[in-house]
Amino acid sequence: MGIMMNNRLKNKRLFFMLIIFSTVGCQNTPINDDGSPTPTFLTNTTVEKPQPSDSQSLKKGPFGNAKTVTSKRPTQRTCWNTSGEGRVFILAVGSNMSGLTETNRDAARFAKAMRELFHVRHNRVCVLANAYKEEFVQALERLGDSRRVGADDLVIIFYSGHGTQRDDDNNDEKLDRLDEFFGTYGPKPRTRYLLRDDDFSALIQDIPTPNILTFIDACFSAGLTKGKDSKERVKSLDGTIPSEGRTHVGTTLDPVKGVLLSASMENQPAVELARRGGRFTLFFLEALKQARQKRQPVDLLTVFEKTRNNVYQHSRKHSEKVQVPVKKGPDEIFRRINGYIP
Repeated sequence: MGIMMNNRLKNKRLFFMLIIFSTVGCQNTPINDDGSPTPTFLTNTTVEKPQPSDSQSLKKGPFGNAKTVTSKRPTQRTCWNTSGEGRVFILAVGSNMSGLTETNRDAARFAKAMRELFHVRHNRVCVLANAYKEEFVQALERLGDSRRVGADDLVIIFYSGHGTQRDDDNNDEKLDRLDEFFGTYGPKPRTRYLLRDDDFSALIQDIPTPNILTFIDACFSAGLTKGKDSKERVKSLDGTIPSEGRTHVGTTLDPVKGVLLSASMENQPAVELARRGGRFTLFFLEALKQARQKRQPVDLLTVFEKTRNNVYQHSRKHSEKVQVPVKKGPDEIFRRINGYIP
C-alpha cells in the first residue's frame, strides 16, 4: 500500500509540513538521569535568519543557523520565504523560558530526524529557537496558505517548552473555566506573550490537509509540582499559584485536526532531563533511530508505542510521578504518514 501511495504522490506537487512541538511539561528543574538515551542527532537544520533591528541583540546559537534571541522585543524571523519543490514542511519550535534549557535542542534534533526520515529539503524546514508568539502564529498562518500546502500534503508540528493554564476570559471552557497556553518566548511569562490553545487549534484547522501530526512535549496545568529531587524540572508555567504543595491536574488541549501526540496524561508531569532534553522527545528519537536501523519499513505508530512504554518505565524508576505519553486521533493518519517515507 505504501508503494502505491508513493507512486501516486510522485505525480502530484507535495508539501510535507513537519511541525514539532516539544514542551517539557510541568517541571521546574532537570532530572539527572544516567538511564536516559543520549541522542546522536546533530543540529544542522535550516532556519530562517532574523532581520535584527537596532534594538535587537542576536548571537549565534549552537544549532546551525538558529539564533538565540537576547532581545526583549520580537524578532522578524519568518519561515518558507523561498519557493521550490518539497514533500515536507517542518516547523519545530522551542522556548527556553523559566528554567528550561534544552527545548531549542529538542526542536533542532527532532526536525533533523524527520528531515532525514522523509528526505526533506533544507528550505522546507523551519526551526524557531526561542520563538515569540508572533513568530509562531505567523509560521502556522503560512502553513494554512493553500498556495503552499495542498490537500495531499503532510504536516507535522513540534513544540518543546512550557505549557500553562490561565483563567478563561472568553467563556469557551465550560468545565474547568481555564484556558491552556503555550509558553512562547517573551520578557515575562505573561498572558499577552503566550499562545492560547483555542487560537492554536484554529490555526491548525486552517491548514488545508487532513494529514497533520502534532507532537507536544509539554504540560498544561493549573499548578506547579516539584519532585523530591530538586533537579527535576516540570514544563509548566504558573505565574499566579504558589508552587509548593500544588499538583498538576488537567493537561487537556483543545482538539486539533489530525493526530496529536502529547508528553503525558492529564494528571501527570512532563519532564526535562538535565543537559539532555525532554524525556518524551529523547525516547521518541531513540526509538526512531532503532527502527531505522532495522531492515524493514519504519512504522511511526510502532515507534510511538515503544516510546510510550519506555517513558513510563523510565519515569517509574527516576521520578516521583509517572509519565505516560498519549495519542489522540485515528491510526489511519499514521498509516498515511508512513506512506510518505521514501
